[in-house]
Amino acid sequence: MSNIYIIYRAMFNLDGTLTTIGGIENYILNLTEVLSLQGWKCHLVQPAKEPFMFETSHVNVHGVSTGFFRGNLKKFALAKWVQINADKKKDIIIYATDSYAVNLSGYKQIAIQHGISWDKPRKANNSFIQFTSSLLNHCKYLSYIKNNSTLVCVDHNFINWYRTWFNVGNKKVKIIYNFYNEKISNSDFEKKWNNNSEIKIIIARRFVDYRGIDLIAPIIKRLLPQHKIQVSFAGDGPLKPYLESLFANDSNVDIMQYGPDDSFKVHKEHHIAIIPTLGSEGTSLSMIEAMAAGCMVLSSNIGGLSNLIIDGYNGSLVMPTSQDMEQALSSALNNVDLCKKLAKNGLNSITLPCAKDTWSKGWIDVINNQ
Repeated sequence: MSNIYIIYRAMFNLDGTLTTIGGIENYILNLTEVLSLQGWKCHLVQPAKEPFMFETSHVNVHGVSTGFFRGNLKKFALAKWVQINADKKKDIIIYATDSYAVNLSGYKQIAIQHGISWDKPRKANNSFIQFTSSLLNHCKYLSYIKNNSTLVCVDHNFINWYRTWFNVGNKKVKIIYNFYNEKISNSDFEKKWNNNSEIKIIIARRFVDYRGIDLIAPIIKRLLPQHKIQVSFAGDGPLKPYLESLFANDSNVDIMQYGPDDSFKVHKEHHIAIIPTLGSEGTSLSMIEAMAAGCMVLSSNIGGLSNLIIDGYNGSLVMPTSQDMEQALSSALNNVDLCKKLAKNGLNSITLPCAKDTWSKGWIDVINNQ
């Protein structure tokens, strides 16, 4: 069987401890599990101050000294290491993000595009500066796409953007949505929604501005006195002190954190999940996990989120403005029966396309077709 080399920025310490566990890291860990169970030997290649290697149940982790390379340029040192160790005829290289892709002539290569990330609100008010900044960003991200690599995208938004620049016909592109690990049963769904004397809302986002924390927090503050709700802000980040200060006197607001293995359990205890993001979204793991746990999703219409939600059918999809978000949330809280219907449709709509088995089969097909 082939060796599969996955190139990514540092995510393990020398002692095997995960230093970061976000959406992409979770994606990589699940991918190595799926591929190793098929018999492929997986290697994660990452930067390190000193070289090291250790084995886990599904992947060999190689820490590679990147010398004088800094930032995104470290990818060239990692690619050089893989070039020395990989068999060009049978081994496969996966760039865990397209920004780490390097042209290695003659090798079988796959790059993962996790969603457009350059659509965040621009701080400059000047239209010319905004346009120039956007143009430079577009050029940078276009440069990541290599002609000799298969591109795996988590949504259709990216490839539609690419079509506005170049023809797609000569590109090897595969769309594989993100996935859920667990799904609520019908009996547990009914139990949750029939016990709705107090509606529980969750905002599971990193506490940063572009994830919409500044947008949704004042809305929650205004609606708290009007409805019997319990709200959980789940995450961490620089806006945590702001949330703690804003809700210091609100006993029905909880600011919490949970591990990736607890996401289903936490979402299962809530009725409404809000995704108020302002930019940089694919087919969000948070959204898929919420829908699989039987939550009604209220989301901004950013990036790949619109690949999952049809407004008024399986969730609520709105412009990321304070007025639209508050109106949609108020309407949801005033019509719990509709919320339940949207949640049920949401659960049904992602059951097949976002199942882990579907995701796994998509990846196995990609590897077999290299």
